[in-house]
Amino acid sequence: MDMFNVKQQYYTGNYKEALSYVEKQADDNSEVAEFYKAQCLRALGQIESFQSQSSLKPVLEAYVTALESGNLSALENAVSTHKSLFSLNFLASALAAQGELESALQTCNEGLTGELGPGATELALLAVQIAVLDPRKASKGAQILQNYLAATEDTYSNDDEIIINLAESYVNFALGREVSGSNFYFFEELSQTLPSWKTQLALLSSHLQQSNIPEAQAIVDLLESEFYQTQTESAKLYTTELMANKITLAAMQGQHIDEIRQSLLEISPNHPLSQDYNTNNAKFDEIVARYA
Repeated sequence: MDMFNVKQQYYTGNYKEALSYVEKQADDNSEVAEFYKAQCLRALGQIESFQSQSSLKPVLEAYVTALESGNLSALENAVSTHKSLFSLNFLASALAAQGELESALQTCNEGLTGELGPGATELALLAVQIAVLDPRKASKGAQILQNYLAATEDTYSNDDEIIINLAESYVNFALGREVSGSNFYFFEELSQTLPSWKTQLALLSSHLQQSNIPEAQAIVDLLESEFYQTQTESAKLYTTELMANKITLAAMQGQHIDEIRQSLLEISPNHPLSQDYNTNNAKFDEIVARYA
């Protein structure tokens, strides 16, 4: 299967298009094809409809069950029996979704130690994504990526270039480096060649980090336009991230953010920005109560 278009569409958030490319070659039951089909269906909220035809079948069935029930024991057993890099990816993803970030990272590292094969680049990206969820471990994500690139001697396929670039961008964002360099131009190019909610939001974040307020406002206006709002699946997936960025933008513009923040709290109480606000609020209330 030609995976170039599948990966280009998947990693820019165009999940329907990526799924369409996979399904055009329905006779391909390779692990890589089934990995991307499952991930597209998960992003679209349709993972329960997936019927595996590859050696990943027991892992994928256990993965779907784990997502529904929160019980990972069957998935862990299935992965121990069929330990490919793609199966480790599903296990690490499920662990991360349960908040078991350290175990998820260990699972990724297990697959990235020793001989690398199909699925290694995807697993390296997942490891970086998990690591940067905790700012204190962002440097660990950078080290994982550096080790992977050293092990492959930068000989990854053209298909995987977008994955490596994304991993580097996450590390750069998390560590606050090269903000005005590679990150910006990477997402600017993606937003032009593969425009989507995901690529526009990434460019929006780059503009905010550089305090490019008019450019950031223009992207907010674009995502709130009819063209993007009618993309219902993507709007549903990414509206909370748009709201979080709008809070940052409004603060930079000197505007009141209470209304937007309250909307985010109501729609997504588990969003990191909502959790940070609730934590800080609780600390403030504790201080007031102590000295009242």
